[in-house]
Amino acid sequence: MELMDEDEIMDNEDDQAGSVDKEDLDILVGDNIRSQEHDASAEVELAISRAEHLTSRRPLLLNRVLLRQNPHNVGEWLKRSQLFLGIDEVDMATLALEEALKSVSSRKAVNGPPSQLVLTLVETLETKANNVEGARSVLERVCTQNEYDFVETEDLAQCHAAWVELELRQENWDKALNLARRAVGGKVGGKTKASRGLSRSLRLWNLLFDLEESLGTVQTTKDAYDRALDLKVVTPSHVLNYAAFLREKKYFEESFAAYERGLGLFPFPHAGAAMLWKNYLTEFLERYDGSKTPRVRELFDRCLADCPAEESPQFFLKYATYEESHGLTKRALGVYEKMCTSVPDGEMYTAYRLYIAKASHYLGATSARPIYEAAIAALEDKDASNICLEYAKMETGLREVDRARTVLVYGAQMADPRVSQTYWKAWHEFEVSHGNEETFREMLRVKRSVQAAFSTVNYNAADLGNPEATMTEESAMQMLAGEDDLEIETPAQQQTKSAVGGFVAGKRKAEISNLDDVEKRVVKIRQLVPQTPSETAAGDDDEIELDDDDEENEEPDTASKQKAIKDVSEKSIHAAVL
Repeated sequence: MELMDEDEIMDNEDDQAGSVDKEDLDILVGDNIRSQEHDASAEVELAISRAEHLTSRRPLLLNRVLLRQNPHNVGEWLKRSQLFLGIDEVDMATLALEEALKSVSSRKAVNGPPSQLVLTLVETLETKANNVEGARSVLERVCTQNEYDFVETEDLAQCHAAWVELELRQENWDKALNLARRAVGGKVGGKTKASRGLSRSLRLWNLLFDLEESLGTVQTTKDAYDRALDLKVVTPSHVLNYAAFLREKKYFEESFAAYERGLGLFPFPHAGAAMLWKNYLTEFLERYDGSKTPRVRELFDRCLADCPAEESPQFFLKYATYEESHGLTKRALGVYEKMCTSVPDGEMYTAYRLYIAKASHYLGATSARPIYEAAIAALEDKDASNICLEYAKMETGLREVDRARTVLVYGAQMADPRVSQTYWKAWHEFEVSHGNEETFREMLRVKRSVQAAFSTVNYNAADLGNPEATMTEESAMQMLAGEDDLEIETPAQQQTKSAVGGFVAGKRKAEISNLDDVEKRVVKIRQLVPQTPSETAAGDDDEIELDDDDEENEEPDTASKQKAIKDVSEKSIHAAVL
């Protein structure tokens, strides 16, 4: 019993041990599976983290690839610094810009000027890193020690200007002024082309002028402007600023001397010469106000001697106004007369009207007659016809009706009845008010003649296959003569013959170059034309019909005589008799 019990006990222990081993195995297998699942999830999370990190660094990696392809790309270096600043890596941004200054060559720089690298680095150090000394050190290395070799002077000038502005922001006024003086004075060191060109940089000179006027003395400011004028690096705006500065400091004669030096650098036809002369004359007249008249006249004469026609009207008017106020009336009218022949063609009509108005005001209406005649001779047809109307109106006001009518007859040759209806309406009203039937007939005759003349000049050659071609008067008359088998006299032959009544000759020919000759001719024509007051008027728009020519009136009588002759035999004549 005891043995069996022992055996049973051992068997029970073995069974228990086997069961324990199975349970442990199951536990161990389950733990291994869980550990494997845990390791797999960790690897996935790690891969995702790596992917996210790679995605976040993608712009920097792509930028690095582009910089390896072309290390002289300024725009990509600036973009790299901005990417670092976007992730709050200020030190990396500054290191990237420092690396850019070592890698980029100014001769091969693309996508931006190399000076932008220096300016961005200085701004980053000053504003982002709060390292003013570091920014000042960078500028000193670039501007004074020539650590970076710039090709263009403007790039180096921007760096000097940035240094001056940095000192101004730090309120180091004296140092900023000294830096600006040293930059334009050629004392920055270095023998590069960019360093030698700093003395002619407009950027630095503008900065120096502003600093001298605000921080310097009057003498240092004058020295700066004078040196710039000597180097010929100024602009017309600089000259105006210099003269204004001297005028504010009560140095009037020196301001006029500055204008003289500026005009020596920018004479006509430079665009700035008109601006300099305008300010010079205005300030001179305000300063002396009627005194120093000979000097004022000398200035105006110098100005107008070389002034282009487009800019001259304003100076002529200023000169004439001065003579009217402080000079002589005769000289003022002389200025107006010269203006009429010097201004552009588009403004000549206005100039003559002003001259006529001034002459009538100072010397009387009759003194304007030669001016009217000169204006009619000089102006184009449209403006000349308008002047003729004004001339005739003036003569009518003086009760010189015959002279007014002569002017209208003379001006008719320049007024096409189909275009210049105002002219013929004015003449019509004039004849209604001051004329008679004979003068009215003469006006209609002249109107028809002028209309025929303009029709001939504007003859359109549509029959010749060129509807847009406009024939001249001579060619049109020759063509008409060829069609009708007529002989047309040449202009030279026509000039040798006397004019026919009612025909308006060409403008300003030798035989009618003076209005007095036209007036005498009109009087002779009136004496030769028979008066027929009993004739009626019907068929014309103006209710007066002109008589036909004598030859036309005689044609019916001649035809009736031929019809009356009958039974007439013809006989040949021997050739010997002929």
